[in-house]
Amino acid sequence: MPLHQDPTRFPDGKRRAAAWLLGLGAAGVLATCVSYVLAGAPAALPGGAPDFESVRAATAAAAGWMRAAGSFGMPGDVLLVAGCVLLAGAARRAGTAAGAVGWGLLALSCALFILVDALVGFVLPPVAASGDSAAYVVARSSFDVLFNIGGWTLGLGALLAALAPPGRALAWRPLRGLMGLAGVLGLAVNTSFLLGGPGAPLIGPAVVLTALALLGAGLALGRR
Repeated sequence: MPLHQDPTRFPDGKRRAAAWLLGLGAAGVLATCVSYVLAGAPAALPGGAPDFESVRAATAAAAGWMRAAGSFGMPGDVLLVAGCVLLAGAARRAGTAAGAVGWGLLALSCALFILVDALVGFVLPPVAASGDSAAYVVARSSFDVLFNIGGWTLGLGALLAALAPPGRALAWRPLRGLMGLAGVLGLAVNTSFLLGGPGAPLIGPAVVLTALALLGAGLALGRR
């Protein structure tokens, strides 16, 4: 039995902590995703508009929802980092390399998304409102590339976690399948965007699928 299923090696206290961290963190990210949708793709997603002036105008108009996205997202990301680190440690002690690397990459991705959500909520709107186009180009380019590499890392981590020998968090096959699907989609669309392809419209849905899988993992860990 993998160590992250064995209560003598993954004590109830840590299991419950991981359950709360994943569950609350994923719920925060899903609330962030709703705020991103309400802000609109031109303002809140990479590749959402054809030029920087259109994006800047959309950002200024959607400042309230973008601030909400950052306010939900940053705490949610922090909680997910902690929960994924716990699961990465359990997988490492079990000798499951794919699981350890997968959950570790999920933690790294969530750390990158702390920066993404800070930019979307608290940097992009005031810079857009200032009318300084040069400053907005720098801030927006930073947001786009961090979102892109964060999404790519999230996809790779989700795929490896799904392919690893299943622990308690992903013991339910449909949940493991959802995590794998999110990983494949995240890798594909973010690689496409990195290479200048048309992947941008599906970057957000890949994040939503991963957040749903992480919420399910948290609920699975919380069951007695």
